[in-house]
Amino acid sequence: MMATGNVGAVIKDLKTRIGGIAAALVSRDGLVLYADVPAGVYTETFAIMCATILGAAATANTELNRAPPERILIEGNDSKTIIVGSGKKALLVAVVDQSADIPKVLGEVVKVADLLKAN
Repeated sequence: MMATGNVGAVIKDLKTRIGGIAAALVSRDGLVLYADVPAGVYTETFAIMCATILGAAATANTELNRAPPERILIEGNDSKTIIVGSGKKALLVAVVDQSADIPKVLGEVVKVADLLKAN
């Protein structure tokens, strides 16, 4: 994985390019690796819940003898959250406004997740 300073720059750049509300790189067990979120957000809670969401989906798929999900899209009334794997140890999370162009955002998020892959 990149040095921490570089990770921060890459995530901030992603957030800017997608018009994001928040962006974070978190470990699959819920530790914050880097987060660019609004003031007042408890990054530890945000990270653990994102990891839990992907973990729960993976467990559900396993019970059905299906492959684990490659990404999760959460749609709310005012925002959308995308969670994608970034290697075996990390997840990249991006939160955008409800009006965002999701195919474009997803393409950018996947590109950055691949760049930041932590084996």
